Amino acid sequence: MRDERRPVLGVFLLAMASAMIHGEASGQGVAGAASNWTVSPEPERVHGWLEGEPDSDFSDIVGVAHGPDGSIAVADRLLAQITVLSADGTVLVAMGREGDGPGEFRSLSGLVVDREGRLVVFDDSHQRLSEWTFDGTLVGDTRLRREGTDRQIGAVGQFADGSRYASESDRLVATDVGGVGRDTVGYHRLGDDGAVGDALVRVPGSVTSMFSAGGMPPGIRGALFSPRALGATRGNCLLAGASDGPVLQIFDRTGVARGELRLEVQVDRATEDHRKRWISETIASFERMSGDEVSPQQTRMVEAMGEAVGMAERIPFAYDLIVDDLGYVWIQPYQLPDGPGNSEWRVFAETGQAIGPVQLPEGLRALAISTDAILGVRRDDLGRQFVQVHALDRRGDVESRPLPPGCG
Repeated sequence: MRDERRPVLGVFLLAMASAMIHGEASGQGVAGAASNWTVSPEPERVHGWLEGEPDSDFSDIVGVAHGPDGSIAVADRLLAQITVLSADGTVLVAMGREGDGPGEFRSLSGLVVDREGRLVVFDDSHQRLSEWTFDGTLVGDTRLRREGTDRQIGAVGQFADGSRYASESDRLVATDVGGVGRDTVGYHRLGDDGAVGDALVRVPGSVTSMFSAGGMPPGIRGALFSPRALGATRGNCLLAGASDGPVLQIFDRTGVARGELRLEVQVDRATEDHRKRWISETIASFERMSGDEVSPQQTRMVEAMGEAVGMAERIPFAYDLIVDDLGYVWIQPYQLPDGPGNSEWRVFAETGQAIGPVQLPEGLRALAISTDAILGVRRDDLGRQFVQVHALDRRGDVESRPLPPGCG
């Protein structure tokens, strides 16, 4: 459980200064077919924190995957563990623990199910894949290998045919004092032996930089409304772009360009009004977290920081990107001051046409969207996390969208 002591404003601001600061897209959802889709306000299934059920407590869920007979596998970074739950919520098996040996974890970042029905788990600290059966048997570990670079991989994904790709973590970009650099993030082929191959595509990453002044140790300079790299698979293709430019590049699993997807969404340039909104929303956010009013001295600290830090050029239009099982593209908008966005998602067709917003239950972080359900995570006021399944009614619109050419 989370420590219930109130947060310290200085620590809160330091975290915000060194992390990405998320903005809010101003473009509005377009009324269309998806505007009539509904998500059940109450979940059909809830997993987590079951009394008398060991290994059912979750605090930092980084991945969820469907298993046989309605089971669900849950990866929790804080617990360094994968838990498999039956359809009724019973814990079937817990696998892994903190450590450096075979089947042990330091920093889980996600999981997928391969074509053989095994769990493939990625640890970004170990830079290692672990393969497990759903009954808890460790099949093997594979350490990732790269030539000519020490840049770490941040996540691993999978195409429809079972082949894999690896995406780099954002990194700091060295600049002069006062400058703000922008990273680029590569999505690479990933061999079964762990070899990280050539880049399929490189996309702009976050706006942040490392700088030094007068021989002092390097520092971190962030930017308000810093964007992030976005990526998702569609069949045997990767859709990748940056969250401040509504164009997704389409590359097949061999790295051949297959076109682009231009989303019908407005992206605004950052202005001083956005800076003022960031300041006021940051103060309001801290008051909600702490339960106390921010003092005049603390307010001045926030104002000074907001005025001193540079801004990204544009306000990001998205915080997250999901391609559902039918091929629709779902975008979660940014929300001031630091995300992760609101509960209204925007849905786009395979052509990029906006077909309307869909309202998700408040506080639900969507992880996967099938034909008739949304699988996500919700956090309560005590910091406990629950896996939830909500019914999705598309009003009969359940035909798969056409794949881009070369992506089948």
